[in-house]
Amino acid sequence: MFTTVEDGLTKSDYPEHSEFREQDWHILAGFWHPVAFAHEIKEKPVPSKLLDVDLVIYRTADAITVAKDVCPHRSTQLSQGHIVDDCLVCPMHGMRFDSSGVCRKIPSVPNQSLPISPRMNLQLYQSTEHYGIIWTCLKASPIWPLPMWPGINDPELQKVFVPADTWHCSAARHTENFNDQAHFPFVHLKSFGSSEDLSTHDYEVKKTDFGLRFDYAYTEGGNRFPDGVKKENREVIYTYDLTFPFSTLLYVDAQGSDFIHYFADAVSPVSVNETRMFQQLTDSTGNPDPEYWVRDSLQILAEDQPLVEGQSRPISLGRGEEYHHIPADRWSILYRKLLRDQFGLGIAHRE
Repeated sequence: MFTTVEDGLTKSDYPEHSEFREQDWHILAGFWHPVAFAHEIKEKPVPSKLLDVDLVIYRTADAITVAKDVCPHRSTQLSQGHIVDDCLVCPMHGMRFDSSGVCRKIPSVPNQSLPISPRMNLQLYQSTEHYGIIWTCLKASPIWPLPMWPGINDPELQKVFVPADTWHCSAARHTENFNDQAHFPFVHLKSFGSSEDLSTHDYEVKKTDFGLRFDYAYTEGGNRFPDGVKKENREVIYTYDLTFPFSTLLYVDAQGSDFIHYFADAVSPVSVNETRMFQQLTDSTGNPDPEYWVRDSLQILAEDQPLVEGQSRPISLGRGEEYHHIPADRWSILYRKLLRDQFGLGIAHRE
């Protein structure tokens, strides 16, 4: 279900304190970005942040609503409030806001029959629940569609949600790392990586209607897959399917059986160097073991995190910077090129 708002209620001004360059901010604000897992929005409002804009997310009987985390009266954080009679209540003066952000009550007004000025309404943002994730667009008209994730979209397959986490890195850095294979023998030997010689591997990146896609054959160290195949190490084919700007579905086709593992990675640019990740998975058995796969995912993330956070600055898409490439970079080369040439992004600190 989409929460839609009038243009007059979706003014998405560039935040004065933002570290994004203004042009980049306005471009990124036109995409859908994940801001919360739907199952985490319960009886209390939840704070979030997207592109340096503070958000409040709250659930009513009608919808899950995403608004700027500011009461129009005295700029109180609404995420510190609560829900009463299906309305979000400001914790400071008790104003009540319904699912459409309309102020329905000002307790201190003696005559409650008087109309309330529309200036007391919240600033809402486009939002929708998609694959168990709440997505938000800070512009009135999104410039790019939501990702489509086969496997994840099958209601017959049970989903496992990896606890959301925030890294101190840019969203593009995390996305590049998620779609990179050359680091497997050096970073992931304790989880799924092997010391196999990657120099013999090649892959072709293809442009799709909404992103990039490639297949990659690999032999994992160990056998993670509960499909009854008895092998010490496991041949797999990875298929990476990116939807711009920062969402990827990874299919893992374990060779020797019909087993398919689906892993979705949706990334939210909280700020220039702050990124929140929303990951979920399922598999073709329809009943993946949550404890096992969450543990597996958290171990892989823990191996990646210090190295990605150590890439101390966001990706710059200007020509001439970080352009010392190796053959395995063909995906990231095209990814950066399209972010720059197709969308006009620079992805760097404001000057």
